[in-house]
Parts: sequence; structure tokens; C-alpha cells
Amino acid sequence: MKQSERTGIMRILSDMISADEIIDAREISFLYSLKEKYNIKKDDEFQSVSMTLSQAVSILKESPEGMVHDLLDDLTSVAMSDDYCARAEALLLLSLMITLTGSLGVDADIVSVDASGLNIEGTQMLYIESSYDEQVNAIIEDHYRELYSEAQLSGFDFLYLPRIAGHYSSLPEESLGQIISFLYPRVSHERLASIIHKLRNLSTTDFCKYQLSAKLNIKELFDVQPSLFIKLSDSNVNNRRHANFLILGLDKDVLPTIHQFIETFSGMYRNRILNYLREEKGRFVYSGFHKLILDLHLLQKGIKSSVLVDTVSGDICFPEADVKIEKLHRREKALYALFLIESSSGGVNFDKPKNVHQLGRYEKRIKALQEKYSLIYKEFGGEKQNAPNLEIPEIRLPMISLIKRQISKLGDTLYHADDYLIQRNIYGNYGLRIDLSSCFCRTFSDPDAVKMESSAVWQRIIAL
Repeated sequence: MKQSERTGIMRILSDMISADEIIDAREISFLYSLKEKYNIKKDDEFQSVSMTLSQAVSILKESPEGMVHDLLDDLTSVAMSDDYCARAEALLLLSLMITLTGSLGVDADIVSVDASGLNIEGTQMLYIESSYDEQVNAIIEDHYRELYSEAQLSGFDFLYLPRIAGHYSSLPEESLGQIISFLYPRVSHERLASIIHKLRNLSTTDFCKYQLSAKLNIKELFDVQPSLFIKLSDSNVNNRRHANFLILGLDKDVLPTIHQFIETFSGMYRNRILNYLREEKGRFVYSGFHKLILDLHLLQKGIKSSVLVDTVSGDICFPEADVKIEKLHRREKALYALFLIESSSGGVNFDKPKNVHQLGRYEKRIKALQEKYSLIYKEFGGEKQNAPNLEIPEIRLPMISLIKRQISKLGDTLYHADDYLIQRNIYGNYGLRIDLSSCFCRTFSDPDAVKMESSAVWQRIIAL
């Protein structure tokens, strides 16, 4: 047996024993007999402390089938060694059976997430997908009450984001804003409005890709088939708490797969307490995945944001992230805004052509570009005639470098921060990977934020 397999087995045994948060002397006695059976050495135990449950499962998926079945039998004995199989033990054992043997006939995996400061309950199953599946969603909508009731009888809450969004939409906007402000008093007014809009328009695909995947760094959820996402347990990995989740693929057999999972779990653990989700009219549930949904939307990490060019306050902001580009002079702010509007047409190329016939067109284009820049510079409060000459590299390049440095400082906050950087492509064109439809402005003529394409001020500049 490989050392990695012994380490993985030790990680799984440790998680099984501590799953119910009660360590029984009989479990420890049984553990020592299993350590001897699998020839687990002290070094393997040391290594297991640094291994996540997800890594352990990945290793044992490649192990001989006979050894895996032996391990699962032993894990069942561990769970029953204190004469009682707790709910957490049954759920973890079932998940290991599904992922290691494929017993349900669908794709399944266990992922481990650094969950320091993040508390997620183990009584909820969340439907997830990274691309909208019309057939699967139609089945869930048609059988929602059936799925919800069956999950409830086995001690789970079945969560379907479109239904949660509908509940948030039923709450008066003022009340919803007051509740969020009470829970998160530091949230700005602008961001509060954005969060309310997002909660009322929750999308399973966006939540998977831009919240769970981007903010919790669960790469597996950026491209995931229709699945159930179920909290299993917590592990201590290098003195940091990790949350373990089961991703149970549904394919197109949504109802049979969920039924079989719940029936198998119910056969291993007899639930005595009905789980009632307290989502009623006028109530805001703040626990489990409901809390996670709000926490992730408020977490300033990996946020996909629009860009707001605010010439009234003189700032360039990322409203959804509640941050702005700091320590830029109006010359750099005007340059960034220029690249925002020019990127939609391929960007800006400052390379002077050597061909005399192309030189005239180049000079005409640069003249129009400088005029645009001068007008934007004026919008930021400068004198039009004092706008820096962008054709001079010694002036232009330090400005671009400063903008890059300041936006790079927001790298953890913004989702794919490189998209917000001014970059030069293989053709020598400078630009950003931000669509103009995601760019907004606030001017003295437009005191409320509007799309740059809709602003009379910016329409005149863009048209030059």
C-alpha cells in the first residue's frame, strides 16, 4: 500500500470518528486496531493532518476495489463502534460510499473548503448548476413540493434559489434594506441597493460561478452539471477549519437520484426531528445556506462589478465591490475612462506607421483621440488645454503604469481583476476586457448613475 493511501485512510478515519463531535473510548480502541490492519505509521498520521478529506477521497478513488470495499466496511464498524450511528456519521459514510464506489450510478465528488469564519449547517441540500438546464429546472419546479417534503422528512431542507429569490421579492424593499442594514451596518447605501437587486434576482448559475466558485475558491463549481450540494462535516487541516461538501450529480434522472439518496440515508439513520425551514411571509431566514448567500454577496472578494465613472465626485468606482481606484490624478482617471470607451471598438494603438500613406490617417485618429481625452479631462475638473499629450510615450506610459498598480491592489476584491487592467494585445492595441454595457457614469447632467452609452455627455465624446 502506498504512503498516500495510508495517509488518506487516516484522514478519513479521523473525520469519521470526529463527525458527531463526540469521541468515544470504544472508537479510539477500534481506531488502533485499524491502524495496525492498514499498517498506518506515525509519519502517516502527521501527513494526514495536512491532507483534506477531498484529497484523501481523490487518492482512494484510484485504489484497488477490494481495499476500498474493506475500508467502507471498516468505516461502518467505526460508526457503530459506540452502538449508535449519528446523523453526521451516516451522512459522511453514505457520501464516501457514493464517491468511492459509484453506488448511485451518477457522478459524485467531495470538496473541502477553507471555512475559517464561515459557518454552514449540515441539514440543507442546495441545487446547483453552472449552466442553465431547462429540463432539470422544469422537473424541479413541477415536483418542488414533493422534493421539499421528502427532504424535510429525512431531516434536510431542499433549497432551490429561484424560490428563495421569489421569497426575497415578496418582502417590501424598504424592509429588506432595513434587515440587511441591521445585520451589516457598515454596508454603503449604493451597495445595499445592488445587493437587494441581486437577492431578488438570484440565479443558480451566477451564484455557482461568481459566489461559490469565485469567493470560496471551489473550482469544481465553475463548471458543474446539475447537482445537489450538501454539507457533510468539518475537518481540522493544519489548524484551519475546512468544510466538506458532497457534490451529487443528477444528470437527467433528477427525481430517481434524489429519491434513492434520501431512501439510502433514511435506511442508515432514522430521523426523529422534522426540519422546518422558517421561510414565511415577512421573515428573513439568517442561517445555513440562506446566511451564506447573504455573506457571499457582502464578502469583498472575487466580486464581478460594473465600472462607474463619477465625474461629480471625481472617482472611478466599482459599485458592486464598494471600492474605488485610489491615488489617481484626474489625468489618469481621464485616461482610464478613455480606454473604457475605446475598448469596445478594438482599443487604442499609438504605434506610428512607417508607411507615408497611412501616416495621415494615424495623425487624424490621434487628433480625435486627444480631443476625446481633453474633453474627459475637462469633465474631471481640469482645463481642456492643459490635458497631457497622449502621443508622447514619456507622458502616457507612466500614467498607464500607475493605473495598473492601483487596480492591482484590488486584485482580491475584484473577480478576474486582470479584466479591469489596461493591457496591450499582440497587435499593439491598448484596452480593457470590459464591455461598454457594464460601464456607467454620473455627471452633473445625469446625477443618477446611467449607462455611458445612454448619457448625452458621453455620447458626444464617444461620437468624435
